[in-house]
Amino acid sequence: MVIHAMPKNNILFAIFTLLILATGCSGAGPRKAFTIEVHKECPLCGMIPARYPQFHCQLVLKNGDYVAFDSATGLLTYLLFPDKTGMEPGKVSQVYFKDYVTEAWIPSDQTYFVVGSEIMGPMGIEFLAVDSEENALAVKRQEKGELIIQYQQIDRQFMLQAAERDWLHFLAQKLVTK
Repeated sequence: MVIHAMPKNNILFAIFTLLILATGCSGAGPRKAFTIEVHKECPLCGMIPARYPQFHCQLVLKNGDYVAFDSATGLLTYLLFPDKTGMEPGKVSQVYFKDYVTEAWIPSDQTYFVVGSEIMGPMGIEFLAVDSEENALAVKRQEKGELIIQYQQIDRQFMLQAAERDWLHFLAQKLVTK
């Protein structure tokens, strides 16, 4: 029996094809938001986010699972301060927030927050997520907010400033400032 060696070009083509197939089948693209299940607990406070649909938010992980929260400030604290919460967020594929007005899921890169209003979520004072700058201006006026900020602009420094201005609920404020 004679075994013929595969030409070098054919080997490269086979490897390239396998890589394309593996990448295409892995679901490597952005994942959709999950419906928050009633058994999911917020890792930060232990509450059941399913009870508070207007304030749902979640981290969708690359492994296909998700982490549910009942507070945008809780999610942001969890994501930005793992050194203070003692919890690692895992490999995040996407972040979603519920629109305060429509309750539709908004990908984080399209999320605007109205900050500094007196609207209380399940954990206390809350950032209000909306899907556009125009809607943020309307919610800011209606709910007497102090500031509009996009998700991409929120970092540890902003969260520290928010804590100083009492824009975070008690638990987030405690964790951010410890």
